[in-house]
Amino acid sequence: MSHSISRRNFIKTAALALPLVMAGCAGTATTGRRPTGGDFVTIRRGRFELRGRPYFYVGTNFWCGCYLSDAGLPGGRARMVRELDRLQSIGVKNIRLLAGSETSPLAGSIPHGITRAPHDYDEALLAGLDFCLAEMAKRDMRGILFLSNYWQWSGGFAQYVRWITGETIPDPDRPAIARGDWGGFMKFSARLYTTPAANELYRGYVTKMIRRRNTVNGRLYRDDPAVMTWELANEPRPGVNEDSNSVHIFARWVDETARFIHDQDPNHLVCTGSEGIHGCLDKTDDFVASHKSPAIDYVTVHMWLKNWGWLKDPVPGPDYEKAAAKAKAHVEEHTILATDTLHKPLVLEEFGIPRDHEKYSPDSPTTARDDYYRRMFDQVADSCQAGRALQGANFWAWAGEARASADKMDSAAALMGDPFSEPQGLNTVFDTDKGTLAVIARANEKLAALAM
Repeated sequence: MSHSISRRNFIKTAALALPLVMAGCAGTATTGRRPTGGDFVTIRRGRFELRGRPYFYVGTNFWCGCYLSDAGLPGGRARMVRELDRLQSIGVKNIRLLAGSETSPLAGSIPHGITRAPHDYDEALLAGLDFCLAEMAKRDMRGILFLSNYWQWSGGFAQYVRWITGETIPDPDRPAIARGDWGGFMKFSARLYTTPAANELYRGYVTKMIRRRNTVNGRLYRDDPAVMTWELANEPRPGVNEDSNSVHIFARWVDETARFIHDQDPNHLVCTGSEGIHGCLDKTDDFVASHKSPAIDYVTVHMWLKNWGWLKDPVPGPDYEKAAAKAKAHVEEHTILATDTLHKPLVLEEFGIPRDHEKYSPDSPTTARDDYYRRMFDQVADSCQAGRALQGANFWAWAGEARASADKMDSAAALMGDPFSEPQGLNTVFDTDKGTLAVIARANEKLAALAM
């Protein structure tokens, strides 16, 4: 997830020479095999399936699950159980979770990561993820696990590079101190792809997760049907549009990393976690080149009306109607590409909008949000009914019973859906948002009927 308008707009620069050919992946098959069915989510003829039936869903993002489920956080696990019960009651069966974070000195980063230093891991947070997956399994839920982050709010790629090079990361949240900006940070983050030792640290963590044995139910992660997908990272990008070879480098990294995962884990799907075209230098050909690897099982798109500058004030009216229509067209563009060009399923795995007039209080109305959610979910349902690629959505994000607090990560009640680098309550859904919950529940009922 990334929400800064400045970083979004930074990539709107000069075009790369096209077309680009992704070396080493086009037309070949990954050495692993895809899940063949049973309790694992699989893909058959361009459609997600579970136990022989279509797997269509409206799920959520709840990045902080492993932090909330840290046994050392008073009341955290009890709250996690309540949140899963609430989500289950509105038909949510798919949750996108943070499964990799890195302790970083950046101002906008969370205070501590799962990886504290090279080869030094926080077992309490990993056990928290164990608890999440074990509880999700009890409810027949599936998780999309993102393994790192392109952005700063959970440490991310830049921290891997820093561990190897010792260089100072351009801090996008402190430009006056570090002389950094979003462009400088993005270039630093993308150096993971060309810094072999940093990439090896990342791969070492990926292997650790694939081979991990859940301390709650004893399952190896690679054998756990509660995991639907290994996601390479949250919103990985080629970098910035200064190097004509950047997309080629990124596409090769995507292909090689996805194959690396499949070779170790034949049971689970792999996706990039990309924003889509917007995360590929705003170029359709670059998006296709970055996702045509046969080791990438399905395609993702993210959609941020306000954060991309498409909507100034989230409230019903002419401006909202224009922005909502633009969002629909953007998702449709990706649906066409996924259906007709890439021949892979598509998930709208991040989208959101603030409450009316960008208020943060749970008492403020959600008129525009409820309408926007309804439109996005209807687009998913229409695609499923027509046999097209768009087959799932994960709204950003679930807060449930959490409420903003100065305690932040020291309180179970303060862990919300928004990263702490952003206003708390900006895009999250609370347990008291009855209208929004009803929209989500109805969407899942409709998808369940289509899957019969």
